[in-house]
Amino acid sequence: MTTLNLKVDKMRYQTNSLGYWLVFLSLALSIIALFTLITYDEFTISGDRVRVAPDLRIGLEIALAIILMLTTFLAAEKVKYYHPFWSGAGLFGLAALNFLRIFNIPLYAFENAWIPERIKTLTIIEFAVAGALLLVAGVISLRKVLLLKHHMKAIDNNGNDAV
Repeated sequence: MTTLNLKVDKMRYQTNSLGYWLVFLSLALSIIALFTLITYDEFTISGDRVRVAPDLRIGLEIALAIILMLTTFLAAEKVKYYHPFWSGAGLFGLAALNFLRIFNIPLYAFENAWIPERIKTLTIIEFAVAGALLLVAGVISLRKVLLLKHHMKAIDNNGNDAV
């Protein structure tokens, strides 16, 4: 058995920890980005408070963020055990949603003068990195799922499940 086959055979007994932690890191970054936006509060020189005012759009973003947090956590758990859908389409879909969130609240809050340019830029970077981490996790996890699936077919065809 080749070295690659041995590594793939080990995957039958080990979890996909790299994909799992990349998805978890993405989740943490998106939470940080959201809280940076919705809790921003700054006193100006004139004593006026510059802060994000809650409205329907902010409320919808928070509701969407909660759903995305739960879904991303589910994806992390599924990716850990090489689930084909979550390792591919699920993570790519979550990444796309994170990239789309860039054009929603950071720009909306900046246009309403609730946040300064530096906070807008910071949150855009955080959402972009969170999406990029999901893409990387998706590519890595999908590759592992396909390798494991191919290996399992080869084992079934040979009638041999030993190393």
